[in-house]
Amino acid sequence: MRRIILIVAAVIVVVIIALAIAVSLLDVNKFRPRIQAELQSKLNRPVALGQLHLRLFPLSLRVDGLTIGQAAGWPPQPPFATAKEVYASAGLFSLLRGQPNIKDLTLDQPRIELIRNAQGVWNFSSVGTGGNAPPPKQAGNNQPGPGVALSFNRLTINDGQVAVTDERTKSPRSVYNHIDLNVSDFVPGKQFNLDLDAHFPGQGKELLTFSGKGGPLETENKGMIPFSGKLSIQEVSLAGLNSIAAGTIPANTDGVLSGDATLNSQGDQIAAKGTLNLKNALIRGAKVNYPVDAAYDLSMDRKQDQIQIRSGSIKAGPTAVSFSGAMNSGVTPTALNLRLNTTNASITELSRLASAFGVAFNADDQVKGSVSADLGITGTTKLPQVQGKLSASSIQAQGLVLNNVHATANMNQGLVVLSPVSTGLFGGQGNGTITVDTRPARPLCSVKANLAGVDTNALLSALSSLKDTLYGSLAADTNLNFALGSSTDLAKTLNGTLAFNVTNGQLKNINILSELSKVGRFLQGAPAGGGSGTALQKFSGTLNIKDGLATTNNLIATLKEGSLSAVGSLNLVNQGLDLHMTAVLAKGTSSAVGGTGIGGFLNTALANNQGELVLPVLVTGTTAHPIFAPDVQALAKMKVNRLLPTTGDPSKLTNGLVGSVLGGVLGQHPTQQKDQKEQSPLDSLFKQLGKKKPKQ
Repeated sequence: MRRIILIVAAVIVVVIIALAIAVSLLDVNKFRPRIQAELQSKLNRPVALGQLHLRLFPLSLRVDGLTIGQAAGWPPQPPFATAKEVYASAGLFSLLRGQPNIKDLTLDQPRIELIRNAQGVWNFSSVGTGGNAPPPKQAGNNQPGPGVALSFNRLTINDGQVAVTDERTKSPRSVYNHIDLNVSDFVPGKQFNLDLDAHFPGQGKELLTFSGKGGPLETENKGMIPFSGKLSIQEVSLAGLNSIAAGTIPANTDGVLSGDATLNSQGDQIAAKGTLNLKNALIRGAKVNYPVDAAYDLSMDRKQDQIQIRSGSIKAGPTAVSFSGAMNSGVTPTALNLRLNTTNASITELSRLASAFGVAFNADDQVKGSVSADLGITGTTKLPQVQGKLSASSIQAQGLVLNNVHATANMNQGLVVLSPVSTGLFGGQGNGTITVDTRPARPLCSVKANLAGVDTNALLSALSSLKDTLYGSLAADTNLNFALGSSTDLAKTLNGTLAFNVTNGQLKNINILSELSKVGRFLQGAPAGGGSGTALQKFSGTLNIKDGLATTNNLIATLKEGSLSAVGSLNLVNQGLDLHMTAVLAKGTSSAVGGTGIGGFLNTALANNQGELVLPVLVTGTTAHPIFAPDVQALAKMKVNRLLPTTGDPSKLTNGLVGSVLGGVLGQHPTQQKDQKEQSPLDSLFKQLGKKKPKQ
């Protein structure tokens, strides 16, 4: 038995040696024209082969270079495919017969150009079918004759490059490198096995894989090859992805992407369902502090390049957004028709997510809070338009806090318009229109609204440096524009108008009556006041604001002791004052300090014909440290016009002049006046004007 085994083994060795000698004597290069012609027929396009060499172990042919041209009707350059080296496994006996039967092909570093023309036809649609796909431009001209269908056991691509040009969508040419592909059991009219690995530059796994089935190849121009299977993305760097497909990822965007999906194509439809996870995300320069998770169930019409999203969601930390609708990528830029819903979502995270889709939001803006929304998104990825309903329990823009917000929203290119909007504002209510331009580094805000019952001090503290100064319940009509920032910085950019009315108010740290008593030198001292502050029954007027400087010509304040009117300016940045104020003390208050009978001929006060004292004063300094001084010019004007205001309307000169009061300027004392002849108010007036009394 042992001898028989040895004899058989010897025979096998002899046969192998004989076959090796026979094969080594073959001039395989003589097969090149035949193989080239056969490939041209099977591939339905021109083929050029380099020199052929025979390799014994494993038995195969090596080709020094391969070029496959474009099919008839396509521009010849660039060629459809090139490869540095090609290895083809052939049956031994087919080689000995001079009819090599190629079953396995290996392409080393091939370069493949995939092109879709304006009619939607791909340049690979007729590869391997042996049929006559209509030329992409003029069907019926110069079509090659029928070929023999291509088949093989295995096709292997090592470190390939695929370039994609889409003339239909006018997309720029994208190049994908480091692709490994294995195709097995490729037979015309049947499905074949397909395994794809795409390697990306980076430090992680950086791998995209697909495992499934493809085909059968279409004999007509129907676009992409049918396929189904599993897609896996493993730790792919977005920056690495962008390096091999420039423009795929927005500028200043990075992160580590992983995910899985099930893909299936039927006819012109591709269905995809899966999940994605993005870690260490940086979106358009803004860092996302949470992992971003996405789930999707969608289909795509590959003829029309339309994507139908049955359901989708994106979650960034606690912020979740669900969406559905359609996207048309058959036009440039991609057209949108989506519906978006979210509940209690972070405005900051929403802006970052929006920036990932090309919406012009500054992810580092100053708007904070959570919002619920039901929005429709139309337009394009370049110019999206958003409309719908918004609600929020609280929105904060630096010190400005909005509560219980309900609005109809319109967002276009980073410009957010809430109109109409109703909101709680510092204990009161606001209704109107709010516009926020989120594109600048400091978002710009415009407010046109009616306010009622608002805490005056809280609002002023949020919009200016006037903190803890003016208190009361505010009603107002606003038309203001400003850049969001700190209260001081915000005040510098404040422009517009503010018509206001404060009731039951108080001016802190300023006792106006006390200051008036110093100017008027009241003999009986200051009227009873509000301690260190001034109680305001009513305070109203209109402010015209430019770069934080508010000017007015109609400030009116009603006090228990009288009334005030003022014109001038108030600097909301540094609290500077420059006001011309007229104080009219009520008759009771005037009597309490001496009235018109206290004597003297001072330039600091006058009395109207209703027995009320009138004090024109200048107010300078700051709101924290105001300086009161007599307004000599205003006093002289009142004397010349012989008209004075009243407490009922301190801003208008409507009543006659009685006389000047409050002695002291001439050095006279009330006790001295008792010894003098009593003068009438008219005598006092002419004395002040430097005129003689007319003869009786």
